[in-house]
Amino acid sequence: MGRLGAWLEERIPLSTADLRALTMDYVNDFYAQYDDLIVLYNEKFAKPGQMIMATLAEQKLLTPVQFDEEIEWTWFYLWHHEGRRARHGASMMAPDYTHWHGMYEVAERFYVELIPQARELAAAARARGEEAKAVAVEAEIDAILERPEHRWAKAGANPAAVAPVSRP
Repeated sequence: MGRLGAWLEERIPLSTADLRALTMDYVNDFYAQYDDLIVLYNEKFAKPGQMIMATLAEQKLLTPVQFDEEIEWTWFYLWHHEGRRARHGASMMAPDYTHWHGMYEVAERFYVELIPQARELAAAARARGEEAKAVAVEAEIDAILERPEHRWAKAGANPAAVAPVSRP
């Protein structure tokens, strides 16, 4: 492969593999659900997580050594472990792995671990007198949490559930 867009060309043989057992509506519905899950994961969690991690790195709030800080492990698990499991679960039509062992755990790790850990790094920077670094990280997090898909975390949830992601 290696070409951008090759994934679409690869679908054609899969879509026509055995139409004796499947209808085109079934095949198309599968790909629509699969694509929607990939977009949900990428837009709601992967890209915002990358933005948070990039801001932490740009502000030099992470060391150059990989995986020596808890948030780096959190991000790895969110992106690679739970995220991959959700995407693979969707590709294999395994709802339990797509949802409970995938997107549920992605969301839990994002809201309950990644966001609070990033806020802790910002607070530590502020305590060291690095106000600009703290403000940059908090602004990135706040901008993400203001998006419609994340607003529930501030406005529509039980206050105890919101506490880990809210600004102190």
